[in-house]
Amino acid sequence: MASQRVNAPSDEQLAEAVARRDQSPQHWNRAQEACAQLYVRHARKLLAFLAARVHCSDLEDVHQEVWERVWHYLPRGFRGGNFRAWLYQITRNYLIDLSRKRRVEPLHDEQELVDGRRHGPEELLIDQERLVILQQCMTHLGKEAAGLVQARLAGESYDQICRRLGLKPERAHRMFHRAKEQLQKCVQQAMA
Repeated sequence: MASQRVNAPSDEQLAEAVARRDQSPQHWNRAQEACAQLYVRHARKLLAFLAARVHCSDLEDVHQEVWERVWHYLPRGFRGGNFRAWLYQITRNYLIDLSRKRRVEPLHDEQELVDGRRHGPEELLIDQERLVILQQCMTHLGKEAAGLVQARLAGESYDQICRRLGLKPERAHRMFHRAKEQLQKCVQQAMA
């Protein structure tokens, strides 16, 4: 298995093969194979990325459109380097384009009002991405630690939390600081 991976072309080599697709019929066939290999390597993680940002009924259509854009833009848009980063930039740009095209939906009484003028579509998308990452990281803390962090962020004092959860203050302080460190590491790794 390790020897297969060593001999496998890099993402950059595959992208170069796709970029040369118009040079001859043989290049066209190699380009299709190379694009298929890139798809196999990156499709699952891209789907997970999209699942947090797109309604499930639109997920496959958006995923397909992103790969169509990859095929279209790769010859002149990818200049080497980290292919996955370039793929995610293509994806973010497409999601921003989608958000600009959406019609304004009527608000219901229970919906929170959001001032769309404050943030552009890209900032809102980044904020949404950070929130999803934070929520995922919170699940790794455990129920008690996550409850403690949420209570502290909501402004509850250690005394109130300790009484409610039946914790000793020293333990609550240690647990909060460990949880904070774990959250910081988790978020930093996910954002990298």
